[in-house]
Amino acid sequence: MTVVLGIDPSLTCTGVAMLTWHEGTDFPGPNWSTWRARSQALPKDFPAAEVVPATRRRIRIVLRETLALVPARVDLAVIEGPSRGSKGGMSDERAAVRWFLVDQLLARGPVVVLTPKQRALFGSDDGNADKAKVREAVRAQFPDVHVPDDNVADAVALAAAGAYRLGFPVEYTAHQIKAHARVAWPQETAAA
Repeated sequence: MTVVLGIDPSLTCTGVAMLTWHEGTDFPGPNWSTWRARSQALPKDFPAAEVVPATRRRIRIVLRETLALVPARVDLAVIEGPSRGSKGGMSDERAAVRWFLVDQLLARGPVVVLTPKQRALFGSDDGNADKAKVREAVRAQFPDVHVPDDNVADAVALAAAGAYRLGFPVEYTAHQIKAHARVAWPQETAAA
């Protein structure tokens, strides 16, 4: 079995997409699974003294729910990196979620980080697609995949990039091929 994982990490709603192939079976693939890992945001009037332990609990919930369906071995995990221009929310906590996930994923196989601009190539050739454009492009390209929101759409785009890297037939534009050729892919993931 070959497993490719795409993750759009967030402390509030992490999108996850898993793509599997089962060579030599009646249903070889691609087989898509998508899910979300959620934790409830703290209310604005939350007691300051309780923020640190509550944030830790939220991070642990997201980690547990994200990894719950991921097998012990993954051929490639592709996770979205930080948005350098993002002005919203808790960037430190998002970084913690991302790095704890990377730590857990590295124990299962190779991991690569794509920038939001590289992920956005699914919505435009210049990498400037907003979340809605990426969601619509992913839904159009993968109509049989359950894509309930932007988080899962991003995860599907990331998993598709990883699948393409491994040599599986995923439709890709010439611009996506060129841009993703510059990604720091792990050496062992080169297509055969």
